[in-house]
Amino acid sequence: MWEGDGMVGLWVVRGILLLLFLPILVPFRVLFRAFRYTGISIALLLLSLAMLCLAIVLAIITGVLGPLLDVLIVSALILMVWKWPRGLRAQFPEKVRLAYRGAFNAACDRFRCSTGIDYCFCVSIVLFALVLSLSSGFLHFAITVLVVLAVIGIIWKWPTSSHLPLQRKLVLALRELWKEMRERFRY
Repeated sequence: MWEGDGMVGLWVVRGILLLLFLPILVPFRVLFRAFRYTGISIALLLLSLAMLCLAIVLAIITGVLGPLLDVLIVSALILMVWKWPRGLRAQFPEKVRLAYRGAFNAACDRFRCSTGIDYCFCVSIVLFALVLSLSSGFLHFAITVLVVLAVIGIIWKWPTSSHLPLQRKLVLALRELWKEMRERFRY
């Protein structure tokens, strides 16, 4: 894994990019504020962190840690492109800063509706799915990424009203996701 100077440079670039995009992927400030200090919540948090560590160990054992980090970096880049300021006349670094800030704020807004434990369980399940699909081959990985992106999009557009039945919420989330996709990619 660490042979040659090129591989060390690749891991350094991955590490730097992951550190830059970590606030977008994991909004720590919101998670710490939403955490309730009770016995069951601490036990569930420890269980989800153990599952997260198991997914990382499984990625190291199967040799897909590098591609897993690449997928996380690309997903943060996709969120930044999603929040790219359109129609704004500014220098490129200013647009990058605004896109980064927009992606960070969007992640924080979305995770305010859930608890830290929900987020940790979702992250560990997504990491397990990505590790298993990366170790299975490209086609299986591509299908898994499409399914994960669809699920993330549905969760992103999930209505917060508690009065609607589950089927109605799913239909509304799918309709809003389809509407936003059409608006984003229409010329």
